[in-house]
Amino acid sequence: MTKLLFFVGLCMCYQGTLQLVPLPDFIHPCAELTDECFTKATIDAIPGVVKGIPEAGIPPLDPLYLDKNITMDLPGNVKMTFHNGKLSGLSTCHPDKVSSRREKRTFVFDMHCNFTIRGQYSIAGRILLFNLNTDGDAKIKIWNQRVRLEVYEKVVKENDGEWHYKINSYKYKADYGTDLKLNLTNLFRGSPEISANILEVLNSNSQLVAQEFGGPILDYAIDYAMNVTQRFFSTYTYNQISHVPLSDDFFEKS
Repeated sequence: MTKLLFFVGLCMCYQGTLQLVPLPDFIHPCAELTDECFTKATIDAIPGVVKGIPEAGIPPLDPLYLDKNITMDLPGNVKMTFHNGKLSGLSTCHPDKVSSRREKRTFVFDMHCNFTIRGQYSIAGRILLFNLNTDGDAKIKIWNQRVRLEVYEKVVKENDGEWHYKINSYKYKADYGTDLKLNLTNLFRGSPEISANILEVLNSNSQLVAQEFGGPILDYAIDYAMNVTQRFFSTYTYNQISHVPLSDDFFEKS
């Protein structure tokens, strides 16, 4: 009986150590509700989070591999499909301002990033005087893509008996950058000159291409980032990642 009680007690202690995972040293909790503190804390956290936090089940995020095909409609009844995609640049994201709207339980992130997207493409349709039905390698670079992300959250008591942040919902808007360059190999088989002309047409419509091409990829990246953020919140307690006291009416039962 004594051995049994010792074993049970040992298991409970072991479980308790698992519930409270030590906070990474690049996470600097704020003790005040100021934009300055939230912005600096986010700037400090991004390089470490992007490299991954194994103890929180967070893999490296740069590059981010896309596990779905993206089909888009371009000018001139042209259909293009992008697959085997890889997004690089999350580590370049720089928060310009991060603020907490406590009364609305919302965090607002204003940031800009430089992205490079690589993969394979297939394209069918007519551009200029040429009918296209080809495939090849694709690369798109976007400079200074500005994103405003609003995250709606609450604090709930989870199964471990601790209070945790929980994401209710989120939304974003983006301007698709100050500059964009699209490069597609093998556009017109056997004629690099014609391929260059077609590519020039596509790049002259860079904002439309960015919206059609980059929009679904940014959707994927932000959805993935929010899932990672929720894993982070589920691993670390509210008291670990925030030193701002909350009133009783802020907490909710899960």
